[in-house]
Amino acid sequence: MINVLIVDDEPFIRQGLLLLMDWNAMGFQICGEASNGVQALECIRAVKPDLVISDIKMPEMDGMQLAKIIYEQYGGEMKMVLLSGFYEFEYAKQAIKYQVNDYILKPIVKDELQQVLEAFRDFFRERTEEKRHQEKQEQIVLAQHVQSILLGTADEDTVDHVQSLYGTATRYRCLMIETESEQEKQQTEGCLHVEAALNQKYAGYVLKSFTGEKNRVLHIVTDLLLKQEAVSLEQYVTRLYTELSRIQSAAIAIYAGREVNRLEELHESYYSCGKIKSLRFFSAYGPIYYFEHMDTGVFNNQPAGREKQLFDGLIRAIEEHRTEDIRGHAQAVFQFFLEERIEPGIVGIHLHYLAYTLLGLVNRDDSDLSLDGEWMQSTFLQENYAMLSMEENIDNLCEFSYKCAEKLKERQKWNAMGVLARVEAYIHEHYMDNISLKLLGEQFYMNSAYLGQIFKKHYGVSFSDYLNQIRIEEATRLLRRTDYRVYEIAVMVGYRDSDYFINRFEKIRGETPAQYRKRAQAMHTAD
Repeated sequence: MINVLIVDDEPFIRQGLLLLMDWNAMGFQICGEASNGVQALECIRAVKPDLVISDIKMPEMDGMQLAKIIYEQYGGEMKMVLLSGFYEFEYAKQAIKYQVNDYILKPIVKDELQQVLEAFRDFFRERTEEKRHQEKQEQIVLAQHVQSILLGTADEDTVDHVQSLYGTATRYRCLMIETESEQEKQQTEGCLHVEAALNQKYAGYVLKSFTGEKNRVLHIVTDLLLKQEAVSLEQYVTRLYTELSRIQSAAIAIYAGREVNRLEELHESYYSCGKIKSLRFFSAYGPIYYFEHMDTGVFNNQPAGREKQLFDGLIRAIEEHRTEDIRGHAQAVFQFFLEERIEPGIVGIHLHYLAYTLLGLVNRDDSDLSLDGEWMQSTFLQENYAMLSMEENIDNLCEFSYKCAEKLKERQKWNAMGVLARVEAYIHEHYMDNISLKLLGEQFYMNSAYLGQIFKKHYGVSFSDYLNQIRIEEATRLLRRTDYRVYEIAVMVGYRDSDYFINRFEKIRGETPAQYRKRAQAMHTAD
């Protein structure tokens, strides 16, 4: 709609103009009325109309004086149509001088006014389109200039041109704003909303990513801009984060680069944004990251060697279903990465190793890992570790570990009976060897502590007591049917210490091996 201000000292003339035309149907709306030039200027400052239709003869300030002020203060941006009860050549000359669009004699004829309005409407639309096109071209040129500054390739003329638009700013900073979502479409659309919102308020300070990322917008912040907004950098960025999060559904991350004192140094701030992003992995902050808050020391690209020990601790907690200990182990893993300054790429390799070690642990009895595809879509497996903060990574690892522990417990429960049958057969076949729960756990891919628990629950005795019973039972058979010496039988049934064998035998049978053999032989003779 084209905004129109009507100025006339006669109320019935103003009312008549309102009723004479179907303003809305023609694309106009009356935004205000005034009875003289002084009131008109107050309205102009308040509503900034596109067209002023004014009488010439008015008290306090007439229409020609108003036309002069509008011309001097607004140039060609605001147009004017003058109304008069009689034609005077001197008025016409002045009207031309002040670029008045048209001059209409009273009484106003509807067709004449309609013709004037239609001509202005066509002119206004054409001018608006030209202005839009010109602004777009200027924005493209400015974006190219700012891009060359951010890349550090701008010449002196380019810097001067951008500096003229940025005014008297003396401090500059690049913000890198990214939308984040598992759905690429949502991420891209979110970025377009962010760009549009920023351009609406800060045109000339906003730039699309020029390195191919569809989820990134760059925003230049100066000390002058912050002064105009009357906020600190932190307040500005926090407010920006809140506003941008509200207008679209993707998550937002903001990286505030290093502050520089000269426009031609802005590339240093831009490149520091990328460095912040690579350091995000080690940050406890987020989703807003400031260069000043980050430790930018040199990374260690070599594995430190202690990570396997930390991984093993986490794996044992999962195997033994000690869920209360999982977070402590996960925190220890990432604290190690932080203290050793392990480069994020190397960290990613370690975490992939850990993830698929855990998957192997959970699925080692399954040849088809895809059977539980939904479960495998865990955030820990899907996310880019380097793009998350340390706390986010710890949370994701804990969530994945809890799932692994639960899955392992469930699988162990269903497999327990089958495993116990194989364990029992193995014990009967290898009782004479040096077997233990640890060995059986490795043999049958089961945590030894858990195996001991289900063994005792099923058989009513501990593994060691069960093994001793099997060995002593075999020893009684050998004592009855062979002439082997006691110490020889001890070795044959798995005891390396004959005294310990005798002690175990007496505890189970209530007599020593010699006493048992003697009694057995006596019973055989009596038969």
